[in-house]
Amino acid sequence: MAIRAGINRYLTSEIIGKKFSITCDPIFKKANKSLNAKLKKIKESGELKVKHASIQAEDIRKCYESGVFGGDSPISLLRVNWFNINLFFRKRGREEQRKLTKTSFVFKKDANQVEYVEIAEQEKTKNHPSGISDKADEGDPKMFSTGAANCPVQYLKKLIRVLHPGEAALFQRPKRKFDSSDEIWYDRAALGLNNLGKMMREISAAANLSQIYTNNSLRASSVTLLDKAGIPVHSIPQLSGNRNESSVRVYCERQALEQERKRSDILAAATTSTALATQPVQQNEQRNKNEVTYQHMFSTTLLPKFVDFGNT
Repeated sequence: MAIRAGINRYLTSEIIGKKFSITCDPIFKKANKSLNAKLKKIKESGELKVKHASIQAEDIRKCYESGVFGGDSPISLLRVNWFNINLFFRKRGREEQRKLTKTSFVFKKDANQVEYVEIAEQEKTKNHPSGISDKADEGDPKMFSTGAANCPVQYLKKLIRVLHPGEAALFQRPKRKFDSSDEIWYDRAALGLNNLGKMMREISAAANLSQIYTNNSLRASSVTLLDKAGIPVHSIPQLSGNRNESSVRVYCERQALEQERKRSDILAAATTSTALATQPVQQNEQRNKNEVTYQHMFSTTLLPKFVDFGNT
């Protein structure tokens, strides 16, 4: 699968410029079905041992305590926002992250005047065709304000405020010469694909975490945190990113805004000082007073139906 992804990335690069995708275009459907069938056959034989380690709550807390995550410098602000966006919105790969802009997210408030962030309409339409049958707006992830010192909404607002106005990208290259009084903290240049691709590895090294995590570890963490907290797997939208329409219908149930807030609270709890609690998150009776308590958490794998294509 890594080889396939690499070939696809090369073919669709600016150098080659192919407009098709070998991972999802209909003409490659038979080849990809064969690959899926082979993967399941390998797993049934007991030979598939690759696992993506979820990031431990202790390591997430360590990122904040060490200053690797924070709002005091361009690099710490970049890292915490990259982490939060991938944790809450489960952005799939570096190409998708690279395409994010300052206008990819919008800030809103719920009926209780609690601020939250969701993906902007123009960003949603890249993955959803809209129309009568499309219900993407109801199930898209949202990131709610926590009121805590490490509030993900406030970090995102600060990042947007200090970005270079001449560059549209959300993830920009931090300035080498920096002063906290500067209005602009970033260069007029988007962060490169290579830097985005190794972001979690660099965070792991900088914070001296218990192990070197990968970007895929962060994606797995989002799923396991919600699953451990009692959120049904089938109601967690778009767990692994790219899925066809029928898979999305099976894999996620569209939720009301309050359910989205509950999801956001579960993920945000990993960034607070109470992240080490192990009980499931309980509904707070004071929710209508904008008070939220956090407790805690922590696997699931879906493989396609086996189809034997013989020697094809």
